[in-house]
Amino acid sequence: MMHFIIIGAQNCHIFRILQNKNFKSFMIFFYSLFTLMKFTISLIIFIHLFSLQAFSFNTTSTKTKLIVVISYDQMRADYLERFSPIFGQGGFRKLESQGSSSPLCFYNHVSNMTCPGHAIILTGCYPSKTGIITNDFFDSPSSCFCYCVEDDKSPVIGNEKQGRSPLLMKTPALGDFIKKNFKGSKINAISLKDRAAILMAGQKPDNVVWFDWKSKGFTTSTYYKKPKWLQSINQSIPFNAYVNKSWEAEIPSPFAVEDNSKYEQTFPGGDITFPHTIPSIEDKNYAEALLSSPYGVDYLFKASKFIIEQDKLGKDNKPDLLAIGVSTTDFLGHLFGPDSREVQELYLQCDRILEDFIKYLDSTIGQDSYTIVITSDHGVGPIPEFAKNVGTMPLDAGRIDERTFVQSIDTYLNTTFKKLIVPSSWISAFEPPTLYIKDSAIYVSGISKAEIADSISAFMVRQQGISHATSTDNLIAGMILPGWDKDLVTKFRNDIFPGRTGDIMFSVKPYWVWGPKAATHGTPYDYDTHVPLIFYGAGIPKNTVIKGSTDPADILPTLCKILGISYDYIHGNPLDLTGKTSKDQQYQDIILKNPRTKKR
Repeated sequence: MMHFIIIGAQNCHIFRILQNKNFKSFMIFFYSLFTLMKFTISLIIFIHLFSLQAFSFNTTSTKTKLIVVISYDQMRADYLERFSPIFGQGGFRKLESQGSSSPLCFYNHVSNMTCPGHAIILTGCYPSKTGIITNDFFDSPSSCFCYCVEDDKSPVIGNEKQGRSPLLMKTPALGDFIKKNFKGSKINAISLKDRAAILMAGQKPDNVVWFDWKSKGFTTSTYYKKPKWLQSINQSIPFNAYVNKSWEAEIPSPFAVEDNSKYEQTFPGGDITFPHTIPSIEDKNYAEALLSSPYGVDYLFKASKFIIEQDKLGKDNKPDLLAIGVSTTDFLGHLFGPDSREVQELYLQCDRILEDFIKYLDSTIGQDSYTIVITSDHGVGPIPEFAKNVGTMPLDAGRIDERTFVQSIDTYLNTTFKKLIVPSSWISAFEPPTLYIKDSAIYVSGISKAEIADSISAFMVRQQGISHATSTDNLIAGMILPGWDKDLVTKFRNDIFPGRTGDIMFSVKPYWVWGPKAATHGTPYDYDTHVPLIFYGAGIPKNTVIKGSTDPADILPTLCKILGISYDYIHGNPLDLTGKTSKDQQYQDIILKNPRTKKR
């Protein structure tokens, strides 16, 4: 256009001006700037369109009316593949085949336990932001050794000596962002464990209930508004409805694992083999037996349906949230371990109950009107004795008694600093993966905290079963010590919350555990960090595999992306759920290419 104007002006006075050298330079500069602006605008438009394409799952015409996030406590990612032959078509397999799944979802921290995990799931943040560093921890500002959802000012209804709330969690959760953006949205949570329901619900939910071991029913605390249906839920779904029920083994022999491992612990009130019976209501083992069996899962999902109906979840155009914590999988998993017949049979029943729940949502909320997310708060390691003694290649595995270990630290320090005045105990609290040095020990001995921490760390790594130990200050400084790598340092740093994390952080070796539970968790290894992640329903593409590694912290930003709402700075990232459309073709390819799996 400019070239045309110049030619058309050749016989004019304007053209004589254009012949001026300085003006020509100006015009060349102006044209170059104009071209650059056009390129920049085009680039911005391209990036915007690419962004829309990358998250095209969010542009679906069907809006979700209800988001249901289900955490199967202690569920490892490999269970989906291992137990697939015994699953039906309408439960886990349906969600995978008709949803978007990630076979490579890993937690990126060390304290893989119930409290930190459930806090991560719907805040998108690690303990370094949530403050929920372990199940129990020392809170320096309040000088309290606290349970993660402890709050003396919020008594539990029916068990007033306990107080429960999200007071100690320092971040908002998905429900809080939904409420901020959608006036009238309802945020609910339910679990057999108080901590699972409370931490997934966030700061200002509507109704949060959990099973109370004293009152023997679902309850809440005075932190929350008392649900108008609290009494009726316990009447409609009575705790004593499962008396004398028998849990029989059903899996046929070609798929069933052995049912008599001597390394397992006993079913509450019973033994280590099927069938397992729920005793009479008067029996002291009734509650534990019920909640450690598939009947406990049935009890939970019946209560979940009751809440959906009473609070009319998913009945309008404002998105609601229901978080469900399935705790039975953890109760039973600790007793029998991941290689047991009991865990295998439990997930068969979990799959059937999930299928029934999906059918319920289809009929009450409507197909394509709800979204389900399946995940877990952590995995679990094998029973150490099983890992050590079963199989053609026994592993270096074992367990460490915490009390004995702490005593050995005291003995070592007393011997090391024997010429000085020493305290009777140097450790104020021991809560793996961290320990706290007693302030009085520093004062009495006259030794600096740094020197004590270095001495303890050096002692710990020489002990059987311990792989790493160093001062928290070293980790904060980002030091990579011999035997450490950057990824491990990052995992530890994600668990550091000033004022709560102890003076030393440490980890056991693979397949080593703390304490007497048959099987447990709480390490940085894949069997504890690798968990399932499935998105299904409204706004979710079908039969896709999410590319590369993912993180449970990605759940919140991904759901916010679907809802079209903003969120605060978090650790997670929104996922591209489009993937590719062939799960079977991608699975092995992803496993082979993923660098994290090469370290196993």
